[in-house]
Amino acid sequence: MTDDLIARVRALDVDPLAPVDPPAGLDLSITWHIPAGSVTLTVHSDTEHEINGARLSAGLFVSAEDIARETTMVTMSCPACSADDRLAIVGRWGHPADFSCGCGHLWRPYPHSPQWGIRVMMDAITKAVASQGLPESE
Repeated sequence: MTDDLIARVRALDVDPLAPVDPPAGLDLSITWHIPAGSVTLTVHSDTEHEINGARLSAGLFVSAEDIARETTMVTMSCPACSADDRLAIVGRWGHPADFSCGCGHLWRPYPHSPQWGIRVMMDAITKAVASQGLPESE
């Protein structure tokens, strides 16, 4: 495998958590409750990533299918009632997202990955403001 191809494959492991500016005029103290229905996540497999890394280091070919096995789509469900269709994202800008279910259960699915939760909350707020505008001031 050429060094150029190895470099391009390794470049796929990019941190998607670049800073995001809040929408103009957003009150950062507001706690948001954004209905999401069902939430589908991309889950990364460290094992598959390590296998591909070892194959690359050994000069072996890593196919697109090998790389695709590093991620899987998973539908999140409530740990209390197993519902997967009545979830909401709850939190404030710059803070990790919590998830709530129609049954009343509130949880943080990735407590050891606060950056992931912060990005989820910022993305959800940005999309809510884009589709519905800023909330009215009280």
